[in-house]
Amino acid sequence: MRSLLGVFAATTLAFGAAPSLSAQEATPEFTLATVQAEAAKGHADAISTLGWMYELGKGVAEDDAKAASLYRTAIAQGDSFGQWRMGVMIDEGSAKGTTEEAVALFRQAAAQKSAGAIASLGVMYATGRGVERDYEAAMRYYQAAARMGSAHGIEGIGVLYANGQGVERNMNEALAHWMVAAAAGDEDAMKLLMEHMPASSDPEAGPIYDRASVIADAYGVSDGEGARTAQR
Repeated sequence: MRSLLGVFAATTLAFGAAPSLSAQEATPEFTLATVQAEAAKGHADAISTLGWMYELGKGVAEDDAKAASLYRTAIAQGDSFGQWRMGVMIDEGSAKGTTEEAVALFRQAAAQKSAGAIASLGVMYATGRGVERDYEAAMRYYQAAARMGSAHGIEGIGVLYANGQGVERNMNEALAHWMVAAAAGDEDAMKLLMEHMPASSDPEAGPIYDRASVIADAYGVSDGEGARTAQR
């Protein structure tokens, strides 16, 4: 795992960007036509995938209303990805609804083992949106999501350490988590890392790399495919 972080560090320092590695939701290798054809047959996973494409403008023009409509159709069939992304859209204000409704959708998806939804519950508890603020609960959700491969869950753990929320403030621990999350494709973690990470020549950098190697091994971060996800 040390080699992974070494490659990441060199890339970051030279170009300000991280390699795209593993992340929280697998992306099916479908063409737009294939997804549309499967969605027309009523397949919930294809319908939610099409919603994701409209939400993020992947192969189609961004259309929040279309995305929300598709997600709701998939949700009617109990689709966990649609539940998660609909909750995200509501929480971000791009679809109608309350934060409490967003939390309810996250819970439904989390019950189906959606790593993205579990990480989103961590966000809601950390910020007190739709639920009473509870940093210990946020940490539990972030860690659970991280164990399932969620880069955003790992990034969230780092934020709690950086802010001293529910844990003793430890910036090196935060940076180590952000390094792993960024290597796993989390854009928010990359931004935080670029802002706060000491130069590789700084004596403080070595222990951070070492700690990041341990975290990466613990959460199984390794080379992998991209993600059907928005950074959240």
